Amino acid sequence: MVVFTQLDFWLDLDNSVHYGPDLAAATVILIASSALAFRRRAPLATLCVVAAALAGPELAGRLTITLWGHFVPALIATYSVARHSPRRTVIAGVLVVAAAMVVSALRLPVIGTVSNIPFTLIPFTGAVLAGRLLEARQFAHQQVSLHAQRVESERDQTIRAAVSQERTRIARELHDVVAHSVSVMVVQAGAAEDLLDRDPQRARLPLQTIQETGRQAVADMQRMLGLLRGEHSDQALAPQPGTEQLSELVNQMAEAGLPVQLRIEGARRPLSPGVELAAFRVVQEALTNTLKHAGPAQADVVIRYSSDALEIYVLDNGTGPAASRPVGSGAGHGLIGIRERAAVYGGTVAAGPAAGGGFAVRVLLPLDPAH
Repeated sequence: MVVFTQLDFWLDLDNSVHYGPDLAAATVILIASSALAFRRRAPLATLCVVAAALAGPELAGRLTITLWGHFVPALIATYSVARHSPRRTVIAGVLVVAAAMVVSALRLPVIGTVSNIPFTLIPFTGAVLAGRLLEARQFAHQQVSLHAQRVESERDQTIRAAVSQERTRIARELHDVVAHSVSVMVVQAGAAEDLLDRDPQRARLPLQTIQETGRQAVADMQRMLGLLRGEHSDQALAPQPGTEQLSELVNQMAEAGLPVQLRIEGARRPLSPGVELAAFRVVQEALTNTLKHAGPAQADVVIRYSSDALEIYVLDNGTGPAASRPVGSGAGHGLIGIRERAAVYGGTVAAGPAAGGGFAVRVLLPLDPAH
């Protein structure tokens, strides 16, 4: 811009009429065009410099004014003020450039009379309107972006709070499982002590039970500590429900208005108390979600035993909003709880609308080969 304005002046590309010393006019043009480099960082100050270079010399005497060296820099500086400044600053900038235009129009014979002042201000009015329009669009875009960020942040906070609550609940239940296992070990140790003197051979059985129960208790305690640090449960120490209690759960759901069919597939096998509890809670959470969100519906529960995994499959035929709720969304915490319980045992969760309608939850829990 600086080079072009100097070439335009010295080569007289626009055939302008020259007034006053050419060196002084070239210096003023250099100041006006160079000031544009600061139009984003200090738009009002830039406009003031350009306006002063445009109208200042005309107050002392006539000096050449060119299209590219004076009016175009003033137009760009005006647009920059409107585009990057608050409303009060824009008003101040408009007053500054208007004053400069009036002075220039009145002082230079080549521009003429007062009647030409409105025509001179038309492009500057367009620059102001264009700058304010783009600034308003950018502001609206920023507001939409900030709103989206707030919504995303609130959703993440809701999910994190739900995950924390579920982990606390799971850890407390594992605490009860471990406490019950320890109680069993104490009882079995007493039985083994009584048998050692009378029948040492029979004492092996309670000792083996202690070993197996202890191993399970250690594994459950590790899972509990992985979920929670420093939490203590004040609930009563009692065995937690497992797959044996699923029939009672099905009956409770039927009484609440949700008919459920329970089917067990594969050879039933003993599971650790923690896995038993996880299986029960998964079915409970899935059916509760169906009861709350699926509307009038029926549900099928399949517990499938295999050599290395326990598969839990819950399918309903409801048409309520649960059919569009993915795992882990803020719409409900039940699915978050299912995911967290499966994660404790290295399991996987698949949940979503079923192909034939309704909603399906499938959980796969890996099993210890010892079980």
